[in-house]
Amino acid sequence: MSATSFSALAEALAAPDQPASCFAALDKALQDEVGHRFLTVLVYRWKEGVAERLYSSRPTLYPARGRKAFSDAPTQRRVAETREPYIGRDAADIRRDFPDHEKIFALDCESILNMPVVWQGRGLGQVNLLHAANHYGPAQIPVVRVLAQMCIPVLLAADRDGSR
Repeated sequence: MSATSFSALAEALAAPDQPASCFAALDKALQDEVGHRFLTVLVYRWKEGVAERLYSSRPTLYPARGRKAFSDAPTQRRVAETREPYIGRDAADIRRDFPDHEKIFALDCESILNMPVVWQGRGLGQVNLLHAANHYGPAQIPVVRVLAQMCIPVLLAADRDGSR
């Protein structure tokens, strides 16, 4: 991982305009380090049984504040509950593991990496990266994990603000 990506995200976390600064820096850092065609950041709303989208790299198609019930998203639920990343390597994996696979394919994406963000043993949310087939593999997990975990303060704030 380049020091530039790490440093830029750290600087963004110090900015007052949260979560916008953090997520813009995360988007750029992940693009520079592993690449993506589409990126979302979700916060888990455990009491409601949903994940809420806080950030989307394509906000006109997938705006912030969209929600998906864990019951409608078995892979999302598995990532949330196990706190382990998921990699879908190709269209067959996506078709098998995502009921809304046609929406993913419409983005011209056939691989996905879902990275949970975990604090004190509790899943706070997840970062989802999508790209062309076979783009993601185990080698990208460490860098994505480090960058995603840097967003803990922003997800804690979103969790606190969303539990009113």
